[in-house]
Order: sequence, then structure tokens, then C-alpha cells
Amino acid sequence: MQKNKIQQLFEDYFSLYNPSLSKGVALLTMFLEPGLKRGELDLLFNLLANEIAPYLQENSSTEEKAEIFRLVLFDKLKFKIEPLTDEKQLSLKQVIRTRKSTPMFMGVLYLLFAGNFNIPSFLVLSKGQVFVCFKREYNFPNVYINISNNGSFTTENSYISAGANDVRVNPHILTIKQIIRHLLSNLIYLYTKQNADDKKLQVQTFLEKCL
Repeated sequence: MQKNKIQQLFEDYFSLYNPSLSKGVALLTMFLEPGLKRGELDLLFNLLANEIAPYLQENSSTEEKAEIFRLVLFDKLKFKIEPLTDEKQLSLKQVIRTRKSTPMFMGVLYLLFAGNFNIPSFLVLSKGQVFVCFKREYNFPNVYINISNNGSFTTENSYISAGANDVRVNPHILTIKQIIRHLLSNLIYLYTKQNADDKKLQVQTFLEKCL
């Protein structure tokens, strides 16, 4: 895809009041995978969603849904959380195929699947750690999931890390635009380490145009 075209797509995306997470992730993947064919990403995502679907019941509790996500993604499919060393870890296509990603992108994957199964959710960032929150109805406490610890629960009374604030007291809830900007910033960090100046400049332009 031509540089000017992908830049315009990002500008159009960030101009939206409430853009979808799936579209933002697709744009990022299109940038990283210029030869991506139409419909290929949807097919890969749907195949992975079909691994989760049989275990979800209409009457499953929020905790049960979170545990099903963990069991399928981490235990059955062997997804791994790793430090950012390769741009493939930020491409939805490659993450689904290699089953390796960063904590932030794995949190994004959780949100994409939660949206697919109509489970209200959001990302929380605290002390550099990424947490997924599955929202519960009727004012019950939300369910927090520690992505860096393979999707384990962070209970209502526990702390995110030694000395950190309880997620109930001081959460940094990320908007969809903030999530995509965070992923673009990850790319800038990676390209800086790799001395990939052309790619770094292009991603910086995405961010500058979208602030």
C-alpha cells in the first residue's frame, strides 16, 4: 500500500469521534503487511474465535468467560507474552499465526474477542502493566485480568504489583485512540532500536498528523 494512502487512512481513522478497535488494528496490520489480501484478516480472526466459541455458554458468568479465554488462548493454543523485538508482534495476522505478542497487543486481542462475543471490556494500564477488565452488570465488581501473567485473575482486593495502587482506586483506562497510539509508539521504539529510520519517520508522521 502506498505511503500517502496509508497515512490518509490513519488520519481519517483518528478524525472519527469513536473509531473501532478492529479497524485501527487492521490499519496497523495493513501497514506492516502491505500484501495483505482483502478478507484474509477476517478469516484468520474468525478461525481463532471459533476456538473459543464452543466453550462459551449463554449463562456463563463473567469470571467463567475470562477463564475460558485464558484456558483457550494460553493453555490450549499456547499464546506467549514476550518483550517487543519484532514488528510481527504488532501485526494481527502474524500474532494469530505465531501466537507470540507483547502484553499490550495481547490485551488488544482480548478486547477484540470480547467484542466479538458481546462482552463489555476495556484496557487498564498501571505501572507499565496491562490489564483487561471484563465489566459486570448490576453494580457487581468488575473482573480484572493480568495479561502479563497469562490471563490470570487480579481479584478485587489484590494489588497489581508491589507498591502499586489497587486498580479500583487509580486505573488508567485507555480509550481506543490511545490504544492505537500506544501501538504506534511501540513501533517507533522498535524502529529506533533497529536504526530503521525510514520506517520510524513514517510512523512518527502518522502520530503527528493524528494528535
